[in-house]
Amino acid sequence: MVGWNIDKYSKRFASFGWEVEIINGHNIAQIISAFRKFRRTKRPFVILAKTVKGKGISFLENKEGLHGRTLTNTELKNALDEIHIDENIDFRINKSRPAKNNNEKLLIKKPFITRYAQNISIATREAYGNALSNLAKTNKNILAVDAEVSNSTFAEKVKFSAWRQFIEAFVAEQNMISLSLGLSIKGFNVFTSSFAAFLTRAHDQLRMAALSKAPMTVCGSHAGVSIGQDGASQMGLDDISMFRDLPQSIIFYPSDAISTEKITQLAATLNKNSIKYIRTTRPKTPIIYLPKEIFFLGDFKILRKSGKDKIVLIGAGITLHESIKANEILNKKNINSAVIDLYCIKPLKIRKLISFIKKHGKRVIVTEDHYEEGGIGEMLNHELSNTGIKISNLAIKETPHSGTTEELLRKYCIDSDSIARAAIKLLSS
Repeated sequence: MVGWNIDKYSKRFASFGWEVEIINGHNIAQIISAFRKFRRTKRPFVILAKTVKGKGISFLENKEGLHGRTLTNTELKNALDEIHIDENIDFRINKSRPAKNNNEKLLIKKPFITRYAQNISIATREAYGNALSNLAKTNKNILAVDAEVSNSTFAEKVKFSAWRQFIEAFVAEQNMISLSLGLSIKGFNVFTSSFAAFLTRAHDQLRMAALSKAPMTVCGSHAGVSIGQDGASQMGLDDISMFRDLPQSIIFYPSDAISTEKITQLAATLNKNSIKYIRTTRPKTPIIYLPKEIFFLGDFKILRKSGKDKIVLIGAGITLHESIKANEILNKKNINSAVIDLYCIKPLKIRKLISFIKKHGKRVIVTEDHYEEGGIGEMLNHELSNTGIKISNLAIKETPHSGTTEELLRKYCIDSDSIARAAIKLLSS
């Protein structure tokens, strides 16, 4: 509404104590001069750069309706004449295949590994903070960005290990994703974090970052009803679906401290022009892996199996631990079952998974602390169709209430008892 009334903008910023620099946004010398001035100021500094749409081509400058369509052949020729482009330049798209890049991993200095006792429980969100802190201490290009919840995501650990590599984005998730995109494009290895539920505020920025092939990692903590008393507004229950729909996205869902540390390191090394998402949980969970365990992109872990399995139990995060308990319940009923940790949701070696399920009962229970729509079960229902495998999906199918972790897992039928009952029901069908 204000348009080009730069003085009005200037007065508004100045009234809040900002130092204002007004420049011609098409003048590179003025832009450089403004940034030099910014380096010397002690106050908040804003650059008001006046720009004109279509600048440099007379019939496009400041014209309505011309910036959102392609030019005709005649308009293109006239435009190229005005900006003095050699008409012999070949503007056709080069469709030859680029040289294959076999170097899929970034080189990082090997970080210190946190030592966890095998008999303790620790939240994956805290293990994420430990892993990121270790990475930052040994790699100067690692940056932690957080939306003012770093004491809960545990990204704040970077403040104490390498404070220059921590950026506070405050409660502004949209801006947080945008600045993380910019930093990652400039060559920094960016890890940005907030509550999984709050990341939905920045879906458009995530979508545009994915289109820009952003090589950044996002961590969403406090996922699912397992967070307990804080209630539905704080529960990330649609984050998997949100990140699944981003092109070339990578989704990790660790279940214990060791898998979290290894997966965080893996995300730091992947030379993929895509967004990587790490989903972490609030409650503490037992250690189930040994420090020597290795985690690969697209793979899964088989934690329980036998030659007499009648069904496969698939879990991730909090539901993996419930699946292990369900395995023990079924064992007492003389029902053998296999247990899979689906720590990498996207991409997934689906043929390997199908082959395993077919050899272990051709029946599968998928349990997830996420809404049914767009989640793990819906994904596997699609992938396993026409394979002869029967699948049952346990997920959150209504708006959840507050309660303890145990109460909510039980109420929404994603606890061990519910998994065991669902397995028995599926076996009888």
